[in-house]
Amino acid sequence: MKQHTHYSFSGDTGISGKHRARLRRDNEFLETYRQVLDLMIERGVPSPRKAAVEFTVLNSRPHYHVSIERALVVVGRMLSSGRNIVKPSLQALMWEEIASKVKQLIDCKGISLNSAVQFVIDNCRASRFFVTPQYAYHHIRHINTNIKKHLL
Repeated sequence: MKQHTHYSFSGDTGISGKHRARLRRDNEFLETYRQVLDLMIERGVPSPRKAAVEFTVLNSRPHYHVSIERALVVVGRMLSSGRNIVKPSLQALMWEEIASKVKQLIDCKGISLNSAVQFVIDNCRASRFFVTPQYAYHHIRHINTNIKKHLL
């Protein structure tokens, strides 16, 4: 039986944009993970949960789970300074990827920073989930708990 894992984001939920983005990322991760896990189990892959987590993190093409407001600030600063303002991490790699796509749109299409950021966040896919497999593996139970709590 397929579990329903979608959150409802309509109305004033009282949660921050960052928390909302994290919930959306977790929801997208879990949906993809469950599909991959089912396939790993069906194919008899050894340690299917671990394999499914690693595959999902490294091979999925999720949405960028950041607000447009935050992306405008970070990407704007990155493009004006010519350097990544985020400390080295997977998040820094994500911001470099977003900034690169935004810069390409600005240079090739001559559109504004605002329009380019909006387009990338709304329409482009990330190269991967920007979490480590270890983080994902250890937090699946936590993510499932949060989903159940928000569904009640």
